[in-house]
Amino acid sequence: MNICGRKRKKTETGDGKREKMQTDFSPSPSVHVNEDLIKEILLNLPTKAVLRFKALSKSWFSLISDSEFARRHFDAAVSPTHKLLNFVNDSKAYCVDIKSALCNDSWHAVSNFIVPSSFDLWGSGLSVAGSCRGFLLLQYYFHDLVMWNPSTGRQKEIHCDSSWPHDLSGMGYDPVDDDIVVVTVTLRINDDNDSKVSYFSLRTNCWTSVEYVLPYAYSKFQLELRHGQFWNGALYWILKSSDKLRSVVIAFDVREKRLSEVPLPNHLAILPLQSDIYHLKVMGEHLFLCLVRNEVALIEMWSMKEQHKEVTFWIKTFVFSSYLVGFMSLIFPICFTENGEILAFNSHDTLLKINKKGNLVRYGKKHSLLDFLSCGMYRESFLSLPGESGEIK
Repeated sequence: MNICGRKRKKTETGDGKREKMQTDFSPSPSVHVNEDLIKEILLNLPTKAVLRFKALSKSWFSLISDSEFARRHFDAAVSPTHKLLNFVNDSKAYCVDIKSALCNDSWHAVSNFIVPSSFDLWGSGLSVAGSCRGFLLLQYYFHDLVMWNPSTGRQKEIHCDSSWPHDLSGMGYDPVDDDIVVVTVTLRINDDNDSKVSYFSLRTNCWTSVEYVLPYAYSKFQLELRHGQFWNGALYWILKSSDKLRSVVIAFDVREKRLSEVPLPNHLAILPLQSDIYHLKVMGEHLFLCLVRNEVALIEMWSMKEQHKEVTFWIKTFVFSSYLVGFMSLIFPICFTENGEILAFNSHDTLLKINKKGNLVRYGKKHSLLDFLSCGMYRESFLSLPGESGEIK
């Protein structure tokens, strides 16, 4: 690194000699910059800025491409960037920073996604099945999957261990083994209610399958509602009992590879109206059960509290009307904003913000690009996939 110094020069005037300061912009000898200081500076910068610095020099490229540095940057982020990604079709995607999600010109095309050729077998129907550590899990209907990092363009195809389509899917992170685990659930593969849970380890690159007796039936909701929500070390799905009279939450512990049922209070488990829609969503530090009561035009959000993984209870946290914009519409919460407001979709292709009292704060312009079924939220990162060796290219 070169710095500019100031040299003191003597000049003469008609009245005699005197000394004055004159700036000299000639380069001084190179100054060595402490490498640890560079690392600390980069660790405090946003992902997008750090990736740009890879082009400065070979040494910076090597540092930023190191997988251990990527992990440190992800864990140490002071203000991580969260983005909402939406697929317009099976080859075009747009993303927006959550902080500017309601700005009409804030959506940007994502150009680093290449649809795997094997997915052409299934035609259209691309959706986001999960999000974890900067990666999105994508799938066409309920067949093969692909892991993709929108920030770097890295992707990996994951071929399912069965040609039979699964009913549920998701992915989570095992911090002990530093592993991302992809999970699929196939319900009722025969008349005896036998079901199959399969999980794929990115670190070992292999599938493992276990059969369970699961007396559940998947809800005939839309695709996104079958995708698991990763929270507190487990993946969660909401289903109906086989008699379709009761709602059930099931959880798969990513570390212990164990499936269990999470009890719901009677007033939430029993469905008096077929028009009610349930779905789960991780928002902030909590897992929420979002209940759309169509007959009375109300949205209820219940947060899950867990004590030592043995005792679970649900607290009604938010209640608001679905007549927020002057007409009834389904509302699907996405996340909390920095001000504690709720950013949500409605069924009329619009993003909106709701305060804690259920009042409409602001809504964006109706946008044909928006599709709740094709969207997913992710945190920017330049992490490599577990099991990959060497530097991130």
